[in-house]
Amino acid sequence: MSYGKYFNKGQKVFIKRIFVDEERPALDTITGYAMHSQPMQLDLALPYGSDAADSYPFEPGMKFEVLTDHQGMGLRLIASFAERISGKDVRLQFEGNLEFISRRIYRRVDVNAWVGIERAKGNLADMRALWNENLNKIKSGISAADLTEFKKNLINLAGGGMRLPLQAPVEMAELILIYLSIGDKKGIICILAEAVWVGSEQDGIQQIGLRFLNTLEEDQDRIDTVVKSLLERLGKTGD
Repeated sequence: MSYGKYFNKGQKVFIKRIFVDEERPALDTITGYAMHSQPMQLDLALPYGSDAADSYPFEPGMKFEVLTDHQGMGLRLIASFAERISGKDVRLQFEGNLEFISRRIYRRVDVNAWVGIERAKGNLADMRALWNENLNKIKSGISAADLTEFKKNLINLAGGGMRLPLQAPVEMAELILIYLSIGDKKGIICILAEAVWVGSEQDGIQQIGLRFLNTLEEDQDRIDTVVKSLLERLGKTGD
Protein backbone atom coordinates (compact mmCIF):
# COMPACT_ATOMS: atom_id res chain seq x y z
CA MET A 1 0.00 0.00 0.00
CA SER A 2 1.18 3.53 -0.74
CA TYR A 3 1.24 5.66 2.39
CA GLY A 4 2.88 8.66 0.76
CA LYS A 5 -0.43 9.80 -0.73
CA TYR A 6 -1.61 10.84 2.74
CA PHE A 7 1.13 13.48 3.09
CA ASN A 8 1.10 16.74 1.16
CA LYS A 9 4.05 19.09 0.96
CA GLY A 10 4.10 21.39 3.97
CA GLN A 11 1.76 19.19 6.01
CA LYS A 12 2.51 19.29 9.73
CA VAL A 13 3.55 15.94 11.17
CA PHE A 14 4.33 14.93 14.74
CA ILE A 15 6.75 12.12 15.39
CA LYS A 16 6.78 10.48 18.81
CA ARG A 17 9.69 8.29 19.80
CA ILE A 18 8.81 4.73 20.76
CA PHE A 19 10.86 3.61 23.75
CA VAL A 20 11.79 0.04 24.54
CA ASP A 21 10.62 -1.30 27.90
CA GLU A 22 13.85 -0.70 29.79
CA GLU A 23 14.09 2.96 28.85
CA ARG A 24 12.60 5.81 30.88
CA PRO A 25 8.92 6.37 30.06
CA ALA A 26 8.73 9.91 28.75
CA LEU A 27 6.98 11.89 26.09
CA ASP A 28 9.59 12.58 23.42
CA THR A 29 8.18 14.24 20.32
CA ILE A 30 9.23 16.69 17.66
CA THR A 31 7.42 18.46 14.84
CA GLY A 32 8.22 18.08 11.18
CA TYR A 33 6.83 19.31 7.87
CA ALA A 34 6.34 16.91 4.96
CA MET A 35 8.69 17.78 2.10
CA HIS A 36 8.59 14.71 -0.13
CA SER A 37 6.72 11.43 0.13
CA GLN A 38 7.05 8.06 -1.54
CA PRO A 39 4.94 4.93 -1.09
CA MET A 40 6.97 3.80 1.95
CA GLN A 41 9.12 6.83 2.82
CA LEU A 42 8.58 10.35 4.10
CA ASP A 43 11.04 13.25 4.13
CA LEU A 44 10.51 15.77 6.92
CA ALA A 45 11.93 19.26 7.49
CA LEU A 46 12.43 20.06 11.17
CA PRO A 47 11.63 23.66 12.22
CA TYR A 48 14.30 24.10 14.91
CA GLY A 49 17.09 25.72 12.90
CA SER A 50 19.60 24.67 10.26
CA ASP A 51 21.14 21.95 12.48
CA ALA A 52 17.88 20.47 13.81
CA ALA A 53 18.44 17.01 12.30
CA ASP A 54 21.89 16.86 13.87
CA SER A 55 20.56 18.13 17.21
CA TYR A 56 18.21 15.18 17.74
CA PRO A 57 19.84 11.83 18.62
CA PHE A 58 18.57 9.94 15.57
CA GLU A 59 19.96 6.43 15.17
CA PRO A 60 19.41 3.91 12.35
CA GLY A 61 16.24 1.93 12.97
CA MET A 62 14.99 4.18 15.77
CA LYS A 63 11.20 3.75 15.90
CA PHE A 64 8.65 6.55 15.83
CA GLU A 65 4.89 6.90 15.89
CA VAL A 66 3.96 9.26 13.05
CA LEU A 67 0.86 11.35 13.74
CA THR A 68 -0.92 13.79 11.44
CA ASP A 69 -4.38 14.78 10.25
CA HIS A 70 -5.97 13.76 6.97
CA GLN A 71 -9.39 14.98 5.88
CA GLY A 72 -10.43 15.69 9.46
CA MET A 73 -9.28 12.37 10.89
CA GLY A 74 -6.23 11.51 12.93
CA LEU A 75 -3.74 9.30 11.14
CA ARG A 76 -1.10 7.08 12.77
CA LEU A 77 1.75 5.06 11.29
CA ILE A 78 4.87 3.40 12.64
CA ALA A 79 8.12 4.40 10.97
CA SER A 80 11.84 4.02 11.54
CA PHE A 81 14.63 6.54 11.02
CA ALA A 82 16.35 5.96 7.69
CA GLU A 83 18.83 8.82 7.22
CA ARG A 84 19.63 12.50 7.58
CA ILE A 85 19.22 14.23 4.24
CA SER A 86 20.57 17.59 5.39
CA GLY A 87 21.16 19.54 8.59
CA LYS A 88 17.41 19.97 9.07
CA ASP A 89 15.85 17.23 6.92
CA VAL A 90 15.37 13.55 7.75
CA ARG A 91 13.93 10.51 5.99
CA LEU A 92 11.63 8.00 7.67
CA GLN A 93 10.76 4.51 6.46
CA PHE A 94 7.17 3.39 7.04
CA GLU A 95 6.85 0.00 8.73
CA GLY A 96 3.39 -0.52 10.17
CA ASN A 97 -0.14 -0.43 8.86
CA LEU A 98 -1.92 2.89 8.65
CA GLU A 99 -4.58 3.57 11.27
CA PHE A 100 -7.24 6.27 11.37
CA ILE A 101 -7.69 7.31 14.97
CA SER A 102 -9.55 9.73 17.19
CA ARG A 103 -6.96 12.06 18.66
CA ARG A 104 -6.85 12.23 22.45
CA ILE A 105 -8.53 15.45 23.50
CA TYR A 106 -7.00 16.89 26.65
CA ARG A 107 -9.34 18.86 28.87
CA ARG A 108 -8.29 22.47 29.48
CA VAL A 109 -8.71 24.97 32.26
CA ASP A 110 -7.75 28.57 32.94
CA VAL A 111 -5.79 28.76 36.18
CA ASN A 112 -3.36 31.00 38.01
CA ALA A 113 -0.15 29.03 38.44
CA TRP A 114 3.48 29.57 39.38
CA VAL A 115 5.55 29.26 36.21
CA GLY A 116 9.28 29.50 35.52
CA ILE A 117 10.55 30.03 31.98
CA GLU A 118 13.84 29.59 30.14
CA ARG A 119 13.80 30.55 26.49
CA ALA A 120 16.06 28.90 23.93
CA LYS A 121 19.69 29.90 24.19
CA GLY A 122 20.90 27.08 22.00
CA ASN A 123 19.76 24.45 19.54
CA LEU A 124 17.43 21.51 20.01
CA ALA A 125 20.21 19.36 21.49
CA ASP A 126 21.10 22.06 24.04
CA MET A 127 17.50 22.44 25.18
CA ARG A 128 16.98 18.68 25.42
CA ALA A 129 20.15 18.41 27.51
CA LEU A 130 18.95 21.24 29.76
CA TRP A 131 15.62 19.46 30.22
CA ASN A 132 17.40 16.26 31.26
CA GLU A 133 19.74 18.18 33.56
CA ASN A 134 16.86 19.84 35.35
CA LEU A 135 14.94 16.58 35.70
CA ASN A 136 17.93 15.24 37.61
CA LYS A 137 18.05 18.38 39.78
CA ILE A 138 14.37 18.01 40.62
CA LYS A 139 14.85 14.33 41.41
CA SER A 140 17.75 15.23 43.74
CA GLY A 141 15.43 17.48 45.75
CA ILE A 142 16.57 20.95 44.67
CA SER A 143 14.31 23.70 46.00
CA ALA A 144 12.09 25.59 43.59
CA ALA A 145 13.84 28.86 44.50
CA ASP A 146 17.23 27.40 43.54
CA LEU A 147 15.89 25.98 40.30
CA THR A 148 14.60 29.14 38.64
CA GLU A 149 12.55 32.30 39.20
CA PHE A 150 8.82 31.68 39.35
CA LYS A 151 6.07 34.18 38.57
CA LYS A 152 2.34 33.76 38.91
CA ASN A 153 0.61 33.76 35.53
CA LEU A 154 -2.88 33.19 34.24
CA ILE A 155 -2.43 30.22 31.94
CA ASN A 156 -4.65 27.83 30.03
CA LEU A 157 -3.42 24.36 30.93
CA ALA A 158 -3.92 20.89 29.44
CA GLY A 159 -2.04 17.60 29.49
CA GLY A 160 -0.59 18.22 26.04
CA GLY A 161 0.18 21.93 26.14
CA MET A 162 -0.59 25.34 27.55
CA ARG A 163 -1.16 28.99 26.76
CA LEU A 164 0.75 31.70 28.59
CA PRO A 165 2.01 35.26 28.13
CA LEU A 166 5.62 35.85 27.10
CA GLN A 167 7.80 38.86 26.45
CA ALA A 168 7.79 39.72 22.74
CA PRO A 169 9.07 38.80 20.26
CA VAL A 170 8.26 35.11 20.18
CA GLU A 171 8.95 33.03 17.07
CA MET A 172 7.03 30.03 15.77
CA ALA A 173 8.69 26.75 16.83
CA GLU A 174 10.72 28.60 19.47
CA LEU A 175 11.83 26.16 22.16
CA ILE A 176 10.92 27.05 25.73
CA LEU A 177 11.71 25.23 28.96
CA ILE A 178 8.80 25.41 31.39
CA TYR A 179 8.92 24.86 35.16
CA LEU A 180 5.44 24.39 36.54
CA SER A 181 3.96 24.19 40.02
CA ILE A 182 0.45 22.74 39.80
CA GLY A 183 -0.40 22.57 43.51
CA ASP A 184 -0.60 18.79 43.89
CA LYS A 185 2.31 18.71 46.38
CA LYS A 186 4.30 16.32 44.18
CA GLY A 187 7.05 18.73 43.17
CA ILE A 188 7.98 20.89 40.21
CA ILE A 189 7.27 19.69 36.68
CA CYS A 190 9.84 20.44 33.98
CA ILE A 191 8.72 20.46 30.35
CA LEU A 192 10.38 21.25 27.03
CA ALA A 193 7.80 22.85 24.75
CA GLU A 194 7.57 24.57 21.38
CA ALA A 195 5.52 27.57 20.32
CA VAL A 196 2.81 26.38 17.93
CA TRP A 197 0.91 29.64 17.69
CA VAL A 198 1.81 33.22 18.55
CA GLY A 199 -0.65 35.99 19.31
CA SER A 200 -0.34 39.64 18.42
CA GLU A 201 1.81 41.87 20.60
CA GLN A 202 0.16 44.05 23.24
CA ASP A 203 2.32 46.23 25.48
CA GLY A 204 5.36 44.09 24.73
CA ILE A 205 3.61 40.82 25.61
CA GLN A 206 2.37 38.02 23.36
CA GLN A 207 0.03 35.19 24.26
CA ILE A 208 1.52 31.96 22.92
CA GLY A 209 0.34 28.40 22.54
CA LEU A 210 2.82 25.73 23.57
CA ARG A 211 2.88 22.06 22.65
CA PHE A 212 4.75 19.76 25.01
CA LEU A 213 7.68 18.01 23.37
CA ASN A 214 9.49 16.43 26.31
CA THR A 215 8.02 15.60 29.70
CA LEU A 216 7.78 12.54 31.89
CA GLU A 217 4.57 10.66 31.26
CA GLU A 218 3.83 10.66 35.01
CA ASP A 219 4.07 14.47 35.00
CA GLN A 220 1.75 14.69 32.01
CA ASP A 221 -0.72 12.48 33.92
CA ARG A 222 -0.37 14.76 36.96
CA ILE A 223 -1.33 17.77 34.87
CA ASP A 224 -4.31 15.94 33.38
CA THR A 225 -5.50 14.89 36.85
CA VAL A 226 -5.25 18.43 38.26
CA VAL A 227 -7.04 19.91 35.23
CA LYS A 228 -9.91 17.43 35.58
CA SER A 229 -10.18 18.15 39.31
CA LEU A 230 -10.33 21.92 38.74
CA LEU A 231 -12.97 21.53 36.05
CA GLU A 232 -15.09 19.37 38.34
CA ARG A 233 -14.88 22.04 41.06
CA LEU A 234 -16.03 24.61 38.52
CA GLY A 235 -18.87 22.34 37.42
CA LYS A 236 -17.52 22.17 33.88
CA THR A 237 -17.22 19.20 31.56
CA GLY A 238 -14.03 20.51 29.92
CA ASP A 239 -15.37 19.94 26.41
